[in-house]
Order: sequence, then C-alpha cells, then structure tokens
Amino acid sequence: MAAGDEKPLDAPLRGVVGRAASAPLFDLDRWAPSESAGRFVEHFWSVDWDLRGREPLTNTVITFPSLHVTHEWGSDTPRHGFALPNTLVHGVVDRVFRTTIGERGTVVGARFRPGGFTARFGRDAAALTGRVEPVDADLFGAPITLDDDVESAAAGLDDAIASGAHDTDPTYTSLSALVERIRDDDRLHRVEQVMRLSPWSARTTQRVFRRYVGVPVKWVLCRYRLQQAALEIERDPDVDFADLAVRLGWYDQAHFINDFRSMLGSTPGEYADANGR
Repeated sequence: MAAGDEKPLDAPLRGVVGRAASAPLFDLDRWAPSESAGRFVEHFWSVDWDLRGREPLTNTVITFPSLHVTHEWGSDTPRHGFALPNTLVHGVVDRVFRTTIGERGTVVGARFRPGGFTARFGRDAAALTGRVEPVDADLFGAPITLDDDVESAAAGLDDAIASGAHDTDPTYTSLSALVERIRDDDRLHRVEQVMRLSPWSARTTQRVFRRYVGVPVKWVLCRYRLQQAALEIERDPDVDFADLAVRLGWYDQAHFINDFRSMLGSTPGEYADANGR
C-alpha cells in the first residue's frame, strides 16, 4: 500500500460535490487497505492542499453511511473544533457535510465499511452520528501516535485497525450484504423492499442499522439514491430530471426536487449549472 498508488480522483466522484471544478485546488487520493484491515475498512484516503495566499475553499460532501478515523495536521488549526495535529473519529454525518479549508493542511483517513467500525471496536455507531471526537486511548486498547506524514500515518492506522481484530461478527456479515444490495440495486426504493430482503424482523433490522451504521434504513436508502442523482447530473447536466426521479424511486419530480434541495440547498437545475462538466 502506498498513497499515490492510484491516480488523483479528478473526475466526478460519488458523494463529492463539484470535484471536477475543485480538482486543481487540492489532491484527493484513495487506496485499498491491507487484507486484515479490509474486513472493516472500505478504503484509505488522503486530502492535501496548499491555499496559502488564496481564499479559503468550502467543499461539500454528500456523506455515505460510514464512519471515518482520520489523522489531521496543518497550519489552519483548529479544525472541527480541535487543535492540530489530531487523530479523530467522525460519525456518520446525517446531513450535507461542508468544510472550509485554508492555509496548508493534510488529512489521512480510513473510511469504514457500513457497520465496520462497530464490528471492529464494539461501539454504538448511533452515539457518534453527527459528531467528531478525538480518538481516546481505549479505542485501540492503547494511545495511538501517528506521524504527520501520509505514508506513515496510513500505515499506522492500517496496523492499528488490523491488530487485535477478533472473528468477524455474523451480524456485521449479514448487514454488509444487505447494505451492498441497497447501494447497488436501483430498484430498491422503499423500506418495505429492504425488509423483505433482511434476515431479521423489521424491528431488529432497524435496531441493527442504528447500532452498526448509525442511521435508520430509510436514511441509507435515500442517501444512496441522492448520491447517484447528483453524480448523474455532474456527468450529464442535460439529463432529464423527471426521468432521473422516476428511475431512482421518487413518486414525481416535485418530491425529487424537494429532497434534493433539502440535501444540497439547491434544485437539480441549479446544481447542474454550478457543477456540470
């Protein structure tokens, strides 16, 4: 593993708003975890910027149902309300995540698979939803010290996540399969459809989602569909919004526009004008 093993992600990227336009302003990379850490982590990522002498940049992310552990440093301290350098846990953000970057800074992060953080550490994901907290000494069983260097910090995070991991939780295994189906199957539009696929009762399914993912089933369904809508609009600003709404499960274009606006603060048309290629 090495940061830079994959090319910078300059094309439209699911979950990141306006990546094509902002690509020259910061470097975004991602790479696969080790096999052991990969049981819980979807990928590692890094962001690096140098905006000294420029205006700060506000970046928007349509968040995934995932928790992150990051190591962050730079000259723009504080960040997320905490002094730098720092190692932080980010719960699922149940709204649009907007962050303003300035000066010079770097973040190295592990994006956990939905449910992976709870499966690895045994902590309730719902207790972290909407929160950013410093990593405490108990999370990894001992205090963790990471270098302010992308390669070293990523390797240290990978080792810490992989070491001490017990046998995979069977609940997590079943949950992962269900979340992947929600993510990939555009025909799933309603909670009742998900419940028919779940190995648990409706009540247990909701309880599992809250504990392991941090948000309810409906939120996960809606978020994946809205992410897909935003990505398609970035790829093709002339896409037919009515057709897009129907394909992704909205009853009509008006409901789609309302949900899109509540998520991003703009209509699909305004989003296309601002972020279309």
